[in-house]
Amino acid sequence: MTDQEKKQYLAEIDEVVQKAVDGEYKLYPVLQPASWPGVKNGALYNVEVSEDDNKDVPLVIKSYAVETPDGLVYLSKKHKEFFGNRNLYQEASDNLDELEQEFNFEKEFDNKVLSSNGTRFSNERALSYTQMRMAHDFLESEELFVSIPRRGNILIIPKDSDKELLDMFLHVHRHNWNDTTYNNAHIANILLYIKSGNREGIVYL
Repeated sequence: MTDQEKKQYLAEIDEVVQKAVDGEYKLYPVLQPASWPGVKNGALYNVEVSEDDNKDVPLVIKSYAVETPDGLVYLSKKHKEFFGNRNLYQEASDNLDELEQEFNFEKEFDNKVLSSNGTRFSNERALSYTQMRMAHDFLESEELFVSIPRRGNILIIPKDSDKELLDMFLHVHRHNWNDTTYNNAHIANILLYIKSGNREGIVYL
């Protein structure tokens, strides 16, 4: 990419971000592994989960992206200035709360597990109190384990499920973590512990 091409590319990103500022597009949080190249290239992000044995080392980060008809455009740190005094983090979170996506009962788990696979922000639903409240209500349980091994994969199970069902849940999680069929990016080999809509802990696998 020539200097002129790079300048044009960055200008186009700025235009997209400005459309989010103006309300034409929406901003969302997007989970990434800490190895995501954007971390080293100036992307705007927060640490969401740290390594089990070293809390100073990130494992999962939360980036921010504008959803456009052509895909996601990620914010760099400089784009915070575009929003002025507005809280872009809260705006992204609010947009996630308002996201209209279905949860599906998984037949292979006797309809005791939820999924929301293959949609753009399926993983990020685990960040939303509103989305997790829906999962609590569907599963009639206030304590959940959430699997988000790869982009586009999410499974949710009641924490108090019987051992056979939990073992099956872990088996599917590991399969999704190791499956390269669709080449969708890794997020983390962990389970999120959700209680009453909020993340209360991490199970490292």
